[in-house]
Amino acid sequence: MKATLDSVFKVILGIDLDGLSRTYEEGARFTDAFDKANAITSFRYADFFWKIKRFLNIGSEAELRKNIKVVDEFVYKLIKGKIEQLNTPPVDLQPGKKEDILSRFLELKETDPKYLRDIVLNFMIAGKDTTATTVSWFFYLLCKHPDIQEKIAKEIIEATQVSSNSSIEELAARVNEETLDKMQYLHAALSETLRLYPAVPVVSTMHKQR
Repeated sequence: MKATLDSVFKVILGIDLDGLSRTYEEGARFTDAFDKANAITSFRYADFFWKIKRFLNIGSEAELRKNIKVVDEFVYKLIKGKIEQLNTPPVDLQPGKKEDILSRFLELKETDPKYLRDIVLNFMIAGKDTTATTVSWFFYLLCKHPDIQEKIAKEIIEATQVSSNSSIEELAARVNEETLDKMQYLHAALSETLRLYPAVPVVSTMHKQR
């Protein structure tokens, strides 16, 4: 879950959340608040009094509101920083270098902070748990089927042209659209994982609070 959140955050905001090592203290507080808010929202299915708690701002709903405040403050701060960064780009920054999703929305002149916050959180909610769950099942199935694991490893090596003693950084550097297009067996294995273990049997998300 932490690794997936780091990846999703990088794609959306172009920022290293560093959730695995937790060296980014403010990012760690955000991650904890985000996870707690999702857990509390999911528990509403079993809590028949959550609307009363929300109205009175007590119990789990008071905790939810507190966590959402932490999430909002962190995301708003990052959005503000991204806007300032794009308004004063480095001299050597070339057009088309803005790869993160938020930057692309800003290039379309979308500047409403609340709208941008909703975009960021919706992408995070859609991408974090679904990806983490699918990857977890995928690794589980690879362990159950070592012959498939070998075929996938061979395909990745052939597509990226890495050697047996290459580092993970060297492998990652060679993964791009061209090499991914060559990994058809990997794509099929991931698709089969999704067929066997769908990532979203039930949708329960924090944005229901909003």
